[in-house]
Amino acid sequence: MDSDLGVVVGTGIGGQRNIAEALESNGFRTTGVKQLWPRDHYVHSNEEYVKNNSPGFIDGNPFAEGGNILLGDGFLLVSDLAYMREQILKQLPQKITRKQIPEIEQVLKLEGQKHFPRTRIYIAPTGYFHGGKGHSHIDMFSLLCPRKKLLILDTFYGKGAGTAREYDSIADKEGLRLLRYDGSQDGVWYPLNSLVLDVDKRDVVAVDDRAVSLIRLLDREGIRTISTKMPQHPFPAGKVRCQTNTYNIGTDTKTLMTGI
Repeated sequence: MDSDLGVVVGTGIGGQRNIAEALESNGFRTTGVKQLWPRDHYVHSNEEYVKNNSPGFIDGNPFAEGGNILLGDGFLLVSDLAYMREQILKQLPQKITRKQIPEIEQVLKLEGQKHFPRTRIYIAPTGYFHGGKGHSHIDMFSLLCPRKKLLILDTFYGKGAGTAREYDSIADKEGLRLLRYDGSQDGVWYPLNSLVLDVDKRDVVAVDDRAVSLIRLLDREGIRTISTKMPQHPFPAGKVRCQTNTYNIGTDTKTLMTGI
């Protein structure tokens, strides 16, 4: 296990103590914070942090808001709605149509390279351009296990994104196994919003304990899971992944959470 890896746990929808206890019982060090969604404050990549000085606000950095980002091995997926942030939108017309997707992709990739150099960047559909409302945070309907090279999409909570063929192209280019999963089958909101940890070069996933079909799926794939009891609120703003973030032991977590 990576002894330098810790997990920040926020208050989120509740269950902060449950998440911390489940992780600690599996050997992880946790730090509780008062913020709701630590995932929105920074992105932790290769022992470095891309910080968001204004999480949840229009002037924040969309590449530091972790819900917009899924990190793979040498690549990242970024929400196609990340352009909604002012610093990117100012480079594009105010009214966006599907015809402008190539332009959006170009702007996002150029912006992303500033924060993640030497990283392959793919634009991940949210459903906004596929006939659905879309959710800007792609981690609400997708789960990426980098070590296993597995990408899971939720066809229920993902709406148009869950069936978008752009993901097939991404999977083909990166050698990912792509699985589509019906997130409604256990009666759990946003089950794929689960925390993925890298332990001895293997994926470990902390998941809502009521998402039993997802746990079975991950087990069949040879992926270790950590079950955590979560409150079952309808329409939650986030689940396990949103409520957590990783950091290197020795880092001042207060500084990370304030974005200073």
